[in-house]
Parts: sequence; structure tokens; C-alpha cells
Amino acid sequence: AVDARATATKLASDAEASLGTCKKDLDTASKAAATCTTERGALEKASKTLGEQLKTNKDQLTELAKVLEQNKAQLASAAQFKTQFAKMVDSGAIEVTNRHGNIVLSLPAQVLFPSGVAELSDDGKIKVHEIGFTLKDKGPKDDKGNYTARYLVVGHSDNQPLRSSSYKDNWELSTARALTVTRELVAAGMNPKNLLPSGAGEHDPLGSNSSVKDMSRNRRIEIVLMPAISELPDPKEKK
Repeated sequence: AVDARATATKLASDAEASLGTCKKDLDTASKAAATCTTERGALEKASKTLGEQLKTNKDQLTELAKVLEQNKAQLASAAQFKTQFAKMVDSGAIEVTNRHGNIVLSLPAQVLFPSGVAELSDDGKIKVHEIGFTLKDKGPKDDKGNYTARYLVVGHSDNQPLRSSSYKDNWELSTARALTVTRELVAAGMNPKNLLPSGAGEHDPLGSNSSVKDMSRNRRIEIVLMPAISELPDPKEKK
């Protein structure tokens, strides 16, 4: 009986020790499971972040491709303008540039106007007519066959105050010159609906006005090819 009691006591002790070991193992397994759950959550979060970043990168690449395509089209169009006005470009009567994202035909004011006035010289009229004859049949057409390319005609000046002029200031003179050129372009056959005259005065210079050369560059008429509505960014795509 004593041996049986001792055996039973030892079995109970062993069972209790085994149970303690099981509890420890269970606690360890529970902690490991919790760690796995945490790591899984972190992995899922990282995966989601990576997916969002990849989508953002894809969208950026798409936008970059659009910009590159637009730049390519602008370069091709600028090259076409340079070819069409090759003689005037070579003579220095006109410069074809890309400014503020638009193709610009820039004409030095001294080529077109006597100092301080808005009436074209005889040679200036010939040059503006030549431009009008070239531009009037250029660009896309609407369903009625009318050309739809639109041009902003902008007068520019240096920052020197006017002397012996009937105009109040450079702003007024530059606007009057732009209007004169616009009317001459219409006389050459361009549709007045496609022309918008404006004057920037001294407020959009190419140079600093610190030298005679810079001031000469700033006195100019720009004929800016305006983007079509279809070429403008769609505000609905902005988020």
C-alpha cells in the first residue's frame, strides 16, 4: 500500500510537471502566434504601401509620357514654323522660340516700327503681311472648314520712359502696336476671331534692360500660338 501511494504521488508530481511544461509551451506558442500576427499585419501594410507607391509611379510615368509627347509635338511644330519662315529667320526679321510652354514668333520692334509710334513702317507692313499669308491657311479646321488655330499678339517694350510720344506709357504703346499688327494680319487674310491683341509693356522682358542690347531684345512683337482646348489638362483628372 505504501509503494502504491508513493507511486501515485510520483505520477501526480510528474503529471503536474508535465502540465507546467505544456503551459509554458502553450504560452510560448501563443506569443509566437501573436508575433506572427503582428509581422503579418506589418507585411500587409508594407505591401499596401508598396502597391500605392507603384500606382503613383505608374501615374507619374503616364503623365511624363504625355508631357514628352507634347514636347515632341511642340518641337515638330516649331521646326515647321522655322522652315516656313526660313528666309525671315535667316535675315533676323523673326525668331521662332518656345516660351512659357508655347511656340512664339518674335519680331524685333525696330524691324516693324519707327521709335515711339504704333504705325508700321512700309517694310514692317510687308513683313507682317508675309506672316499673315503664311499663318492664315495653317492648322486644324472646324466642321465648316474654318481654321481654328488661335494666336495671341503681344506688344513688349523696354523700361525706358517714353519721350515725345502721344502715348501715356510703354504699356499703352505696346498695346497699340499689338493692335496695329493684329489689324494688318487680318488685312493679310487671317480670321479676326483667331487673333487676340494685348500689351505687356515692360513687364515681361527677355533681358534685364541693363544694356542697349537687352533693351533692344525687349522691344518686340510676339505672335503666340495658343494651345487648343483639347491640349489643355483636364481638371477632372486632378485629385
